[in-house]
Amino acid sequence: MLAAVVALTLMFAVVKHLVQELPVFVVAIGRTAFALLLMVPWMMRVGLDGLKTQRPLGHAMRSFLGVAAFVCLVYALSKLLLADAMVLGFTSPLWSIIVSALILGEIAGLRRIAATVVGFAGVLLIVKPHGGIEPASLIALASALLTALAMITLKRLSATEPPTRIVFYFFLFGTLMLLVPAIATWQTPTLVQWGWLFAAGLFGAAGQDWLARAYDAAEVTIVAPFDFLRLPIAAVLGFALFDEMPDRWSILGMCVIVAASIYIARREAEARGKKKV
Repeated sequence: MLAAVVALTLMFAVVKHLVQELPVFVVAIGRTAFALLLMVPWMMRVGLDGLKTQRPLGHAMRSFLGVAAFVCLVYALSKLLLADAMVLGFTSPLWSIIVSALILGEIAGLRRIAATVVGFAGVLLIVKPHGGIEPASLIALASALLTALAMITLKRLSATEPPTRIVFYFFLFGTLMLLVPAIATWQTPTLVQWGWLFAAGLFGAAGQDWLARAYDAAEVTIVAPFDFLRLPIAAVLGFALFDEMPDRWSILGMCVIVAASIYIARREAEARGKKKV
């Protein structure tokens, strides 16, 4: 899990660097295309039988939501501090409570509702509405909402589809969906930028693989809290690479959001445990 956290944070740092020089859609398709390329050995090993699926529309929907979330976060990274963009993207557990209630009819208990309210108070500390809301902050929050929707779709897919096949179709459909906007805004990367795009795809693919292995090896309550180490790592990278320093309100907001999200994750794990018993 620590390896996954480091890899995924490095991917976003590379992406933040690239969007200063290249269009958002070019960076996004570079990441998905190179990640797809890295799956070729797996594709050759499983053959056509391993790629067959009875749920192409489900894969397409999951990919659309995931790619839209990624594009929104890429744009936010171009405008916000690395740490601020990351923590706003981490509000997906808070959105999941609302989305699950509206779409799945799952009503959360009072404690989880209270934690959600507290978490969004942390969001206000970061976006600071009294000084005028930065549009990129809203786009980062939209990324988190789209991620929550993608996770619900992923949950439904995982009932019948193996993890690696889900990842493959995510990158495949994602590359196809990004093709038109990438061509419309195309700017040919330099040789060095191609190298950075490959690095983003490599870090992203490795991070997703290690993330899946971590959740397979241990319970959610043990693994999930480690995911929030992305935030201090992002703050360090932001300072070291981009000379960024979050203000005290942003740091306080980060702590509030992390605490609320960890609490929600633990409550959901406890609820699943009681259902199994």
